[in-house]
Amino acid sequence: MSIKKLAGQTVYYGLSNIMSKLLNYFLTPFYLSILTTATFGEMSNVYAYIPFANIVLTYGMETAFFRFAKKDNEAHVLGTSTISLLISTLSITVLLLLLRGTVINSYAGELAGLAGHPAFYTYVVFIMAFDALTAIPYAQLRLEGRPVRYAIIRSVNILANIGFNVFFLVICPKLYAAGHHWVPDVKNGGDQTGYIYLSNMLSSGLTLLMFLPQIFRIEWKFDAALWKRMLQYALPLIIVGMAGMVNETFDRAWFLPQFLPGNDMGAKKEIIGLYSANYKLAILITMFIQAFRLGAEPFFFKQAEGANPQRVYARIMKLFVVMLCIMFLFVSLYLNIWKWFLRAPYYYQGMKIVPVLLLANMFLGIYYNLTIWFKLTDRTRTGAVITLITAVLAFLLNWWWIPVMGYYGAALATMVCYFVQMVICYKWGQKHYPIPYHLPKLITYVTLAVITYYIFNWLNVKWLSPRDIYALKPSSLIVATIMFAGYCWFIFRMEKKEFARLPFIGKYIR
Repeated sequence: MSIKKLAGQTVYYGLSNIMSKLLNYFLTPFYLSILTTATFGEMSNVYAYIPFANIVLTYGMETAFFRFAKKDNEAHVLGTSTISLLISTLSITVLLLLLRGTVINSYAGELAGLAGHPAFYTYVVFIMAFDALTAIPYAQLRLEGRPVRYAIIRSVNILANIGFNVFFLVICPKLYAAGHHWVPDVKNGGDQTGYIYLSNMLSSGLTLLMFLPQIFRIEWKFDAALWKRMLQYALPLIIVGMAGMVNETFDRAWFLPQFLPGNDMGAKKEIIGLYSANYKLAILITMFIQAFRLGAEPFFFKQAEGANPQRVYARIMKLFVVMLCIMFLFVSLYLNIWKWFLRAPYYYQGMKIVPVLLLANMFLGIYYNLTIWFKLTDRTRTGAVITLITAVLAFLLNWWWIPVMGYYGAALATMVCYFVQMVICYKWGQKHYPIPYHLPKLITYVTLAVITYYIFNWLNVKWLSPRDIYALKPSSLIVATIMFAGYCWFIFRMEKKEFARLPFIGKYIR
């Protein structure tokens, strides 16, 4: 597969991923308009735990599938990994349902708003189970280079989720008020967050149904010897994933509730809601990272069979960083526009964390790109060590900074941890699998993007909008646009030859 084909596939993966993320993105202001800050904090707490469960439920089998499908019989790898996930998911789902009472009555269950609502817990468990069972079918589509079908299923999933949300939270209250009591009394009969979880569960179940024809065509043979080798490769990835989630979602799930001063649970829920709402603004850069990973991971494994894959990886990294920097500025320079996403002025006070989290996600995206070295060399334990180091650092920094700086300390800790993780992975990788990254250019592009934002922010505070730096003023927009265009022009001049080699846009560059 060439870089042009990677770019083409990434467009499909990217469009489906960006569509789903954008639609989910616009669900957030919808939720903010109907939920209190504390209730939104409860829901954010629940969704912060789900990625941890997904890592346990899939236990690295997705990456192992990519790795072994190119080394062994693909049909055997597909059947073995699917059977393994099916048995483990069913077992863990039953166990979680048996532990329902214990979980929802715990401190964590109360903080997440599950106490007194056992149905909410059941919905969340099935969301995790359905997502785990679709992991390998999604991976199969990516490995086989079928991005169109992948995009269709992803799009149906998110459109169904939105449809169910609109039905339960908008249409049902209107129907009930009009005398149609066959629909649930959403406003008075139960907590609205329950219908959000129910909508998610139904859309995830629909996705699994769409995959059933593909699943039934699998060669249902379990190779025990192959499974053991896959587990040896995959299990360290659980540590990688879990420790990575400590940086990515544990701030909302555990650090903020534990380290915020005071014992007022309601106040903590509100802070988590405020933090989570602003965290969503950083999702625009996360969209591109996720889209890139979906197209790049199978590409990297296939490219490894070539004569000199390191040069290709270096080119991809450079283009990847360029896009990250542009997206960082696109969001951070126009926060006075993006703030309308937050709906209520109450949430504006948290916008100071957005540039920090955008930068954190830039470092995370670069780290994901760097991890290819230990996946190709079967040194997945190295990844576990790196993420364990940064997980410990995350705990220490959050323990230190949250009591002093509040939720800003959590954002700052996230950025520092991702930066350290990125640096360690690069240094270690160059010893075992050297890749000729264009380091001076990469550092220049990232540094210049950060400096551009902080110069704009300084101008905004001093002259453009000193009373309200997020006010929507023509002067701020004009200066932001000039600085954004200037940065893009600089990048274009530096990488004109590289852009000319790309599909779609290359033919327009001379």
